[in-house]
Amino acid sequence: MDEGNGAASCKFLSMKREYKDSRQRQMSNESDKNKEYWIDEIAFLEARLNGSQGDIDSEDRSACEEALKTAKTNLSAYK
Repeated sequence: MDEGNGAASCKFLSMKREYKDSRQRQMSNESDKNKEYWIDEIAFLEARLNGSQGDIDSEDRSACEEALKTAKTNLSAYK
């Protein structure tokens, strides 16, 4: 195994965990969010699901789809 590829893979997995942790913290603070936040969140999640931010595995896809439903529900409270 190429050491460089292993290090890159570990860095990617670490970044992926940090991303998931960050998203979970953001989701736990939903009541503090405003309309603009939810608009940005929806745009981010749709881009993520469309592959604009790189490959997405099935676990991440499911989490993003669920988060997108929640974000749309939360945004609808402002209409």
